[in-house]
Amino acid sequence: MRMENVRARDLAALQALIEAVPTVPPYDVALEPGDPVAPLVRAAGFEAYATTVKFARAIEGLHEGDPADGVRLLTYDNAMAERYDEAEFDALHGLAIYKAMGRPTGYNRGAGYGDFTVALRRDTLIGFCFTQVPEGIIWWLGVVPEERRKGVARMLICSAARATRTAGGTHLLVEAEDTPEARAFFGALGFRERGTRELLIRG
Repeated sequence: MRMENVRARDLAALQALIEAVPTVPPYDVALEPGDPVAPLVRAAGFEAYATTVKFARAIEGLHEGDPADGVRLLTYDNAMAERYDEAEFDALHGLAIYKAMGRPTGYNRGAGYGDFTVALRRDTLIGFCFTQVPEGIIWWLGVVPEERRKGVARMLICSAARATRTAGGTHLLVEAEDTPEARAFFGALGFRERGTRELLIRG
């Protein structure tokens, strides 16, 4: 479970806060650089496992480009869960965030929450994008390795933009694990970096 905006006056107060959380471990904390609570979080047994980068851009002016050849987009249905789970693993198993979440992540039962679009080549699920609308927050995005650099991720991003705009939103926001590939991809789509966060976890 992700704990956001954690504040505590001392270690005892933080431990009491964690004990009051009505879910079982592991617990995950996201901290901005220089956050004064960081020493307490580390003292409470949390260990860093990833750094994320926040990206944002206006929907207006997003260039869609040519669609990926032979790829179609569908709204996700929970009946796709088995295919989705396999595609999600193929797309994300190398990322620390995916490893921390465990398999299944829960997105395989995510139909009906936000805008959840999947990309298919024939009947094979090759990509996915889960977006919170109308806020335009892209929470989960992936394309299987053999289908990358073919325009599939761009199609999914543009689909998220359309859904967000239809719901009354104006911008897209993404927080991705900090990798050269993520910076290059979102930069090429005109997203601007809006800072980083450190993710820490305690079992």
